[in-house]
Amino acid sequence: MAASDKNQKPLPPGRFGLPWLGETFAIIRNNHAFYKDRLAEYGPIFKTRLFGNSFVIFSGHEAFHVFATDPRIVRGDADPISAEQIFLDSLALIDGVEHHTRKSVMLRAVGYRSAIASYLPTMQELLERTIQPWLEAGAGANLRADLQRFAARLTGALYTGDRSEEHAAEMDANLANMRDAFMTLPLPIPGTKYGKAIASRKRIDEIVQASLQRHLAGGYDDIVSRMIVAATEADVPIESLHGDIRHLIFAGQGGFFVPLTLTTLIVGQHPEIMERARAEVLAVSPDGPVTMEQIERMEYLEQISKEVRRYFAMNSATFFGRVQEDMEVGGYRIPKGWGAIGGIHINMRNPDVFPDPDRFDPDRFLPAREAALAPGSYVPHGDGQATHHRCPGENIVTVAVKVYLTLLLRRAEWSIPEQDLTLTNELFPLPASGLRVDFRAHVPVAG
Repeated sequence: MAASDKNQKPLPPGRFGLPWLGETFAIIRNNHAFYKDRLAEYGPIFKTRLFGNSFVIFSGHEAFHVFATDPRIVRGDADPISAEQIFLDSLALIDGVEHHTRKSVMLRAVGYRSAIASYLPTMQELLERTIQPWLEAGAGANLRADLQRFAARLTGALYTGDRSEEHAAEMDANLANMRDAFMTLPLPIPGTKYGKAIASRKRIDEIVQASLQRHLAGGYDDIVSRMIVAATEADVPIESLHGDIRHLIFAGQGGFFVPLTLTTLIVGQHPEIMERARAEVLAVSPDGPVTMEQIERMEYLEQISKEVRRYFAMNSATFFGRVQEDMEVGGYRIPKGWGAIGGIHINMRNPDVFPDPDRFDPDRFLPAREAALAPGSYVPHGDGQATHHRCPGENIVTVAVKVYLTLLLRRAEWSIPEQDLTLTNELFPLPASGLRVDFRAHVPVAG
């Protein structure tokens, strides 16, 4: 045996499964369990075969940071056909200078503090409209559905300019169909889940194209209008915004209703966290419009929002990448040409970084403790530079959770009655019951 062969690092542990298909059926059947089960069996770095390609899954903070930042791993060319179809012409599927330039355009509209501040009144108005019926009835029968509709209304307000309930219902239904594309075989047969997903993507494309044409005529101040201004200043063709706007609409709906639903659940299960959060809200923003200055002062609410995204399996993995040259990570050899995936949720269940990871503890994100986290540790929105493949919605999601909690905690206490809280096997797992919640008016303690 040659010396070079003797010294060569081993491939990661794992299995390739069936010829070509590999473990594709396993990841379609339950994508979150797929990563969790293999982490338990093989450790944080493991190999598999999916959709005809050999892949390495990177988790553990050091390996995840390499995945997110090493130029030898390039996004695009390795994603399954479902991602290619749903995110067609989106910057999620490209890399390099064009990606960074288009990402900067996107960040101007959804990531900057000034942009988010301009959306706050609309966000507060639509959240209050969602919350009010719960408080009047003393219960919410299906918070998942109500918050999903809130997110669809927000899409109309911030992307299309159509604030009708009919438009919200149409967006809600089409986006739900598109999410189903990732939970079934990608066979575009009319009437099947995947066939409906592609039909819905095409309908969303029509809505986005019409919205772009209206916005080019002027008169709007929203995400699309800000993207048009930023694209013009950066010499980015307006037509390239189409796929990126669709991507934002799709990711944004889940990015809002999923953490809001799960925040309601977990805070309702922990009265001590609820009361500590309420004390902060009443001290900083007891009534009236919620401002960015107030939001930035509510540190405990920020800790809750971050722990929700660590604790729950919202995103199982990143978009896929391709290894451009042989590399070594964590003592393993990764061959050129293999696919690469960042394991998001399993990465944040690492007990070496987050002790007792199955316990919900917002104090993990006390400023000093968060500052001590190594790069690649907390990655619900990815890792690395904002203009690369880190999710642009990170800041606006944090703000939405804090506004939502502020509006609830000002007025209400809530508890979670007995129901089926098993997390579903969906792209974004949520309580099987839809989440029923009992509400009552908050009565301050005298003295």
